Amino acid sequence: MDDGATMNFSIGEWGKISECFAKMFQGLGRIETSEEVLQFTSIEPYVATGISLSKQGKMSANMPLHNLDSTFNRVHFDNSLDSLTLIGDGFHYTYRIPDEILAIKSDSN
Repeated sequence: MDDGATMNFSIGEWGKISECFAKMFQGLGRIETSEEVLQFTSIEPYVATGISLSKQGKMSANMPLHNLDSTFNRVHFDNSLDSLTLIGDGFHYTYRIPDEILAIKSDSN
């Protein structure tokens, strides 16, 4: 999705965040998008992982070795759409799609 546009959004730019989120996780598992919540969950047999973002700035992420709940006010998507960074007051978290799941993208190209 690197069309030269900056993919760094405030929480108020929910429509743009939703668009990038859906594109980032397209074909990689279950995606749910609504006016209030964005959620990705991997599917078997791939590594169990997921992330959920709310329009109110709450997030929840899980990976095999950690679970995290916090708040954010900015979202930055990397140009390759392999990771997103959530930024809040005293908070900075990067969610990276596991390589095993990213391989699905490569296999479909």
